[in-house]
Amino acid sequence: MTVSLARLAAANRNKILANLAGRTGIVYLKGNPSTTRKWTDTDTPHRQESFFFYATGCKENDYHFTLDLASKKATLFMPKFSDDHALWSGTPPTAAEVQQTYAVDAVLTTDQLDGVLAAASVVHVLDKAELPASSKTTDEFLRTAMTNARVIKSDDELALMRIAAKISGEAHIELMKAVRPGQGSEREMHALFEYSCFRKGAPVQAYMPIVAVGRGGAVLHYGVNDKPIDKDPNQLLLVDAACEYNLYASDITRTFPLGGKFNGDFKTTYEIVLEAQKVVLDTLKAGVEWEDMHRLAAKTILHGLVKAGLVHGPEDELVKNHIAALFFPHGLGHLIGIDVHDCGGYPAGVERIQEPGIRYLRMRRTLLAGMVVTVEPGVYFVDAILDPALADPNIRKYLNVDVVERFRRTVGGVRIEDDVVILENGIENLTGWVPKEIADIESVMAH
Repeated sequence: MTVSLARLAAANRNKILANLAGRTGIVYLKGNPSTTRKWTDTDTPHRQESFFFYATGCKENDYHFTLDLASKKATLFMPKFSDDHALWSGTPPTAAEVQQTYAVDAVLTTDQLDGVLAAASVVHVLDKAELPASSKTTDEFLRTAMTNARVIKSDDELALMRIAAKISGEAHIELMKAVRPGQGSEREMHALFEYSCFRKGAPVQAYMPIVAVGRGGAVLHYGVNDKPIDKDPNQLLLVDAACEYNLYASDITRTFPLGGKFNGDFKTTYEIVLEAQKVVLDTLKAGVEWEDMHRLAAKTILHGLVKAGLVHGPEDELVKNHIAALFFPHGLGHLIGIDVHDCGGYPAGVERIQEPGIRYLRMRRTLLAGMVVTVEPGVYFVDAILDPALADPNIRKYLNVDVVERFRRTVGGVRIEDDVVILENGIENLTGWVPKEIADIESVMAH
């Protein structure tokens, strides 16, 4: 399915207009400007501001945009290019070419923007700081209107996310096939992942890849990616990496053994996480509360920890003392779209739950059909969490210390993450085809 970004942006603008029904004036959005490294003239990589892209489909820097709420007129403001622009950056587009590319109603130059803003009765902005102070500028309504529009994905948006998921998933499989105990480094695996995405049309990663061997997997946002690949074939490689395609993100994590076979405590940890993810995926549908899904994952992990002999005690006491959060210390997942951690997780008036683990949940809301969320439970052996827990007699009594110490000597962490579309009666798993069952991973790595 070929997606027209101009058509997608026009549909997005209709959603914004619907969410601002009854308001007067114009919407103003500022695209990201050109930037250089400090004290140099070296350009920094450009990535368009997400709200701006959502409404325009325009990836270019130094553009501005207005949307008239009464006439629905969409206007792009393009830079006034310097005489030597063609020398350094190629021939710039004409206004007619910009209008044709983005299917807007009008294209003006940025020197005409002030006049348009001055003529408006009200200017709706995401942040008042984007414009000089004015009594007619308001940031009260636009962010909510655009956020609510972005939360529910259209068919065209889902089509782009499927492409991002396919490219990213294939890169994960390449790493499963390539890794060998004692050969190469995290950096080489990182490079291979980006190369795989780049050559398939996705040159930009949705976030900094995490490629962590062994104990590095206990660092949730590990990003140094500079350690050698361990010689132990039983040791795990945690890869949390994905590209964006036309700015729409994917977010996938897979964890697999360097030697291609799951064994011992590594396998036990993996099975706990896999079961937690499967239980949640089987329960997800429109109408479910996201925080309930986090608690379901935590409860399933707790049962796995008890079965593995890591913790013990009455379940009500284990829950009351947040024992699962010692090993599952982050939120279950988040909305995903143009941003990998997409907007809309906490509507106005909704506060975070101040309890271990769940306090990091990036969303608290009822799931709606058309949302796309990540489901990423994990089990980790984090020294900074376990050391104080073991030193606290009120917590230590629930831990089988020898077993905990045995696991954390070698196992860093396991995370399994998929991107799923919420449907009325279930889900579409955009990344579920990427191997995660033990037999499937072992089969891929055997070849």
